Amino acid sequence: MTTWLPSEIEADLARVFDGASIVLLHAAPRSMGRVAGGIDAVMDALFGALGDRTLVVPTFTTDRLDPSCWRRHPAPREKWDAIRDEIPFFDPTTSTPHAMGRIADLVWRRPGALRTSHPVESIAAIGPRAASIVERAPIDDPKGPRGPWARMVAADARIVLLGVGLDRCTMIHHAERIVGVDYQTPYAFPALVEGERAWIEVEASGGSCSDGFGALLPHLEAAGVVSSDRVGDAPVLVASARGLFDVACALLRREPCALLCRASDCPQCAPARAAATSTSPAAGARGSS
Repeated sequence: MTTWLPSEIEADLARVFDGASIVLLHAAPRSMGRVAGGIDAVMDALFGALGDRTLVVPTFTTDRLDPSCWRRHPAPREKWDAIRDEIPFFDPTTSTPHAMGRIADLVWRRPGALRTSHPVESIAAIGPRAASIVERAPIDDPKGPRGPWARMVAADARIVLLGVGLDRCTMIHHAERIVGVDYQTPYAFPALVEGERAWIEVEASGGSCSDGFGALLPHLEAAGVVSSDRVGDAPVLVASARGLFDVACALLRREPCALLCRASDCPQCAPARAAATSTSPAAGARGSS
């Protein structure tokens, strides 16, 4: 295994970030290999390379979803009421992201970082444009046209997928939401309303499992909006947020099921694909217009 100096990691990151003003980062730090000094050295290298740019990371807390929404690891139905009574409320200053990776977990805790207050789909940002990204994050439509994902598209943020694939690219879920794919699914989360626990439902937010998002890659390559690089041992995919969003929307309008995974037992994609297959040609044409 190669041992990387923090200065080498910083140089790699600086090359990847060059020319960007906003960086949307999805990362698996272990993929970089051994870095002398461990995760603290990685974070120093990250912020050294960042300079005066703004960094954005997803800090989702999907472990706060209503148990009826648990797809991959469902809870016994007889426990649903008890789970609903005991799931903690979200607090943007203390709630730990769920399965978002070590770097995201450290970024939102960093002094100066700002975090949206959405109980499930929060993001954190740090840097000169952080406030403009996280402000006015609508609780009812976090990936919609009024939210931070739309603002990152408008600013043409640079998406950096470090050691992870397109299946981790949340911007594609934003495209699903804006196109209005038929397989969008509602979810609910607990909130304190007038001193009482209540469950708030969000109408739509993507819906696919994201395992099929790799099918977008050849379309991104054909459009020239994606490139490859390396940081240490980690493969890196770099994309224009605006370019990726436009390509994903165009594909989904032509082929609404193009980014659904092919697993026959997927609790999200399989029903969506089956429903689309059973739709009449006329209805399908209306849905893709």
